Amino acid sequence: MRLLTDRLEEPSRSAVRFMIVGGIGTGVQYAIYYAFLMLFEQWGILSELMVNVAFILGFGLEMIANYIATCYYTFGRKPSWANAGGFATGRVANFLVQMGVLNLLIWDRIGMDDRWAGIVAIVIAGVVNYFVLKFVYKKS
Repeated sequence: MRLLTDRLEEPSRSAVRFMIVGGIGTGVQYAIYYAFLMLFEQWGILSELMVNVAFILGFGLEMIANYIATCYYTFGRKPSWANAGGFATGRVANFLVQMGVLNLLIWDRIGMDDRWAGIVAIVIAGVVNYFVLKFVYKKS
């Protein structure tokens, strides 16, 4: 994957790499979220609370892989306490945006299907997250 972006100049290189890592991370997070939705539905316990639980599980598991990929591939840095703290801060903000958008979308008045609301929330928050992380990694 690095060969695809090595010829690009900064800041385009990190932006394209961020989109690649983010796209893969979005797929992983959504797949985990969707799998838990299906599991909860099969068990007969799917509710707004369980939609949130599925989303949190997907987010948490994806975050670990995303941190490693963001360090090494997107910004070419080794993991450190400084960038881990910045990454976690950015991800908390990202998580809050995702959860807010998710709950707004599944709210009865809007009523978006749980399966679509998850991906929409992830994509919107991903755009916000890039700018937060770019600032963090330029500083560390």
